[in-house]
Amino acid sequence: MSKQEQKGRVIVTYGRSLVALMIAQSLGSKGIEVIGCDDVNMTVLSFSKFVKKNVLYTSPSISEDAFIDDLVKIAKNNKPEDDQPYLLIPAFRDAEIIARHKEKFEGIITVACPDSEAIDRVNHKDTFAKTTQDLGVESLKTWLPKTKQDLEDQTSEMEFPVFIKPAIGAGGRGISKEHNAQTLITRFESLQKKYPNQQILVQEMAQGVDYCFCGLFEHGTLVASMVYHNIRKYPMEAGQGVVRETVESKKFDKLAQDLMGPLNWNGVAGIDFIWDEKEDSAPMMIEVNPRFWAGLDHSIKSNVDFPYLLYKMFTQGDLDIEDNAYIGLKTSLPGLSTIARIKEMMSQEIFRFDKLQEKWPDIKSRIADNDLKNAYRLFSDAVQDTVSFSEAIDALKAIRRESKEAEDMTYADDDPFVGLGALFILGSLIQHGELPPEIKR
Repeated sequence: MSKQEQKGRVIVTYGRSLVALMIAQSLGSKGIEVIGCDDVNMTVLSFSKFVKKNVLYTSPSISEDAFIDDLVKIAKNNKPEDDQPYLLIPAFRDAEIIARHKEKFEGIITVACPDSEAIDRVNHKDTFAKTTQDLGVESLKTWLPKTKQDLEDQTSEMEFPVFIKPAIGAGGRGISKEHNAQTLITRFESLQKKYPNQQILVQEMAQGVDYCFCGLFEHGTLVASMVYHNIRKYPMEAGQGVVRETVESKKFDKLAQDLMGPLNWNGVAGIDFIWDEKEDSAPMMIEVNPRFWAGLDHSIKSNVDFPYLLYKMFTQGDLDIEDNAYIGLKTSLPGLSTIARIKEMMSQEIFRFDKLQEKWPDIKSRIADNDLKNAYRLFSDAVQDTVSFSEAIDALKAIRRESKEAEDMTYADDDPFVGLGALFILGSLIQHGELPPEIKR
């Protein structure tokens, strides 16, 4: 299409995030005017050449009403004089808030996110469990006890260990693995006291690999999808994906359609699955995120440009999707992926540093006594016990091969100053010792 046909204007929220940057670069590169918003001045979007201007709103964490009022004013002040397409695209968790107040934007701007009624059916762990059970969608078996007696009655159905968690939570807060009924009941009582207004749920454990389904739905009909899984995470156990690979989506498409169809879902969604990768078994749904996902950059690299497809769906109606995802494409986040690879290698049993740690006090004592010969002997023995060099070299070669296969994810090839905005992410690591929440999934 010509640049004239692409003319339009969008407002993108949460401009500090890489997700917002992916939206802006996708649309801005096609001639669509982008306005960035956030409650802080220095954001990734504020340095992007694809963003015409950036404006401030009140943080929704301070006041949801003030946040919406500010956003409505921003929409009014930037409304085009002609009838060109005009969209509000939420980039992060504010999608849930904006959806609740859609009526306030009517006649001003089109809000490109699902309706609040649909989001409410899947947004928290307890409502998600009820919805999947009601619709018969494959998901982890979940119990929703209201009282201690309910839980005692249900334990006979459980195969331990199980997870117990509050319905609303992030970053793993409140989640624990319990290995028997007694500790489960004790933990349940503790969580009920700590989260008195939340449903506490118990969920079966499932073995397998985590997969992220990325989809666009038009009034419940799946119109575009792709799936990736994280080859590596940082931190290893429960961190964000730093090396990702695109896989076939067919096994996940029907399950996603079975859930989102009855909800009349209209917009994007990221659905987390776990799958044991056996052909005769179905992936199990874990949760739904009613917004764009952390791996949006990988989705676009995989040839599925979700921001642009979302824009076209809300401005042009029916979509005719011809592009297919590049199956097998691997991408990695520079720096973090290297750290993850090294940590993975160091965690393998070929590196048993506990042996060296045990002998280190004796080695230090020999050095202090100037007995360097024996100090060196002890050190050599410890290293020999600790590392199998042939195995270590093989592991290092495998990691280097993976690194070469994975394309480094870059954001500034045609947007030269966004690297300055990435200082926000570095600052978060330095100040808080962790990544910002919007890039953890």
